[in-house]
Amino acid sequence: MYPVSERYKTAIRARARTDRVVGTLTLTDGTVLALGVQDFMSGSLTLDNQCVTGEELAFGCVYLGQAAFSLRTSLSRYAFYGAKLVLRYELQLPGGSWEAVPLGVYTVAEAERKALYVSIKAYDNILPLQSRWDGTAIQGNAYEMLAQIADGCGLELGQTAEEIAALNPNAALACQLSAADGLTTWRDYVAAIAQLLGGFGTVDRAGRLVIRQFAKTSCVSLGADARSEAGVSDFRCHYAALTVATQSGSYAAGGGQDTGLTMAIADMPLAEKGLPDTRQGITDNLFAELRQLDYTPATVTMPGDPALEPGDRVALPQADGTAPEMLVTHFVWHYHGRQTLKSVGRNPYLTNNSDGTTEKLLRKVQNSAESKRLVYYSFTNTAALTVRTAETPAVSIAFAALEDTSAMFLAQLLLTAEPEGNDPLTLEVRYYVNEVRVENFTPQQRLLAGAHTLALFYPFASVEANAAKRLSVRLVCTGGTVKIAPYNIKATVTGQGMASELPWDGTLQFEELLMPLQLTERKVILE
Repeated sequence: MYPVSERYKTAIRARARTDRVVGTLTLTDGTVLALGVQDFMSGSLTLDNQCVTGEELAFGCVYLGQAAFSLRTSLSRYAFYGAKLVLRYELQLPGGSWEAVPLGVYTVAEAERKALYVSIKAYDNILPLQSRWDGTAIQGNAYEMLAQIADGCGLELGQTAEEIAALNPNAALACQLSAADGLTTWRDYVAAIAQLLGGFGTVDRAGRLVIRQFAKTSCVSLGADARSEAGVSDFRCHYAALTVATQSGSYAAGGGQDTGLTMAIADMPLAEKGLPDTRQGITDNLFAELRQLDYTPATVTMPGDPALEPGDRVALPQADGTAPEMLVTHFVWHYHGRQTLKSVGRNPYLTNNSDGTTEKLLRKVQNSAESKRLVYYSFTNTAALTVRTAETPAVSIAFAALEDTSAMFLAQLLLTAEPEGNDPLTLEVRYYVNEVRVENFTPQQRLLAGAHTLALFYPFASVEANAAKRLSVRLVCTGGTVKIAPYNIKATVTGQGMASELPWDGTLQFEELLMPLQLTERKVILE
């Protein structure tokens, strides 16, 4: 729930209220339109959002929030496409002062001209995440990966590293997501990270990317006088176990003598990597979050309160003295109309109707298709590189194949050359396979001062089945210095029949930077 004062909570539950919605609409040409209540067709303003896509609780949803309204205007509907919409709800408090609640930041995507108005649909800042992923592998802990995603989509991350780390112990894991994981949009990447943290992806009211979790304590109590209608289920959702199915096996947490629902996660990209102990730890940490989320499914209609949000926990006192709590999974708010809160959930008495045979068949088909799929192992540099006379590691990719096949390495390096004099410098590229240098193939490039693009190619004519290879590309510069900025190396190893996941072989690589050592001359007299 958006933080509001106690006076707001009192005023919003009153029989009568004085409120208004104001905002701005910034067109793509820079024109700013101030919006007031008089600009909206009566009853047309609606906000719609949710944090679960199915009919039961799940982790990893990233839903595209929507604002829809009809605007009184003489402007052409084409003027509104791509416009930035900022809305704010204001409520008059006892005493005459006003308290504001931001309603979010949106981008207009649909505009339709009617006789007297333009019907507009705008979407929140999840919209930039809908774009196709550019192929860059992202790696690091949860915060570092989210920061890379936000940077790639032109968004601002709304949480600090400490706030992300506090969500779940899984946030500290070093992970990587790449094309081999079958993800196609930036939104898929956020969903995978939100799933790892036991939450859902969304944007805050300032339009910043955030990961939220389902609330464990109620933020408001809606008695019979505060709601118009309420349909409360006669069952409670209590999760007693969690299972995570991967290509190499299944991992479970909970169970025992406890009876209740089991959350089954059949598709979790970030659980497909790592040692079995790591995967079990991911499962245990998710279940530790899940076991705190007991709730009762319900649907409530009420006078609107835009301070409520998806993921909130709401208490619903009943005439018999009980107060079941719902988790808000779906949220629809109408200005000067009713608001609908919905909490979906699976009936524990119908827990044995899942088709396990279908799931097993799908997993079998997936495994059989694995050997025919074109797989990419990607790499990008997360730190700046400075290349001089010493060998400098630039690219490192480990890969393996399910069957005997061939593969190729491709890379592009955006670099800046700084020769020591007027003559060009020489950049030498050295390839190492499993730490053994390829002696008969050492490309060299002479570079003048300035920016350059270096393209690299190396073929692997034969890649043995079930054998891991580690390719390392190292650079040596003579006659000057070469500098490469972060993320300016894009490299990949690709081939058919490659394994989408490479088990860790126990190899650890370390680099240590030593300060220069001063050598002093000594004379030795031999008698």
